[in-house]
Amino acid sequence: MQDEIKLVAAFLALNAGVIAIAIAGYTKGGMNIGAVLQHLSQ
Repeated sequence: MQDEIKLVAAFLALNAGVIAIAIAGYTKGGMNIGAVLQHLSQ
């Protein structure tokens, strides 16, 4: 059970890191994150 919890935690941390890097790249490139999220939610 402990191994599964560690695996899930590592997976979620990795996903959070990838999302943070993507958002940082978008903002550095001058893209508006609000507009991107609004487009994705439509």
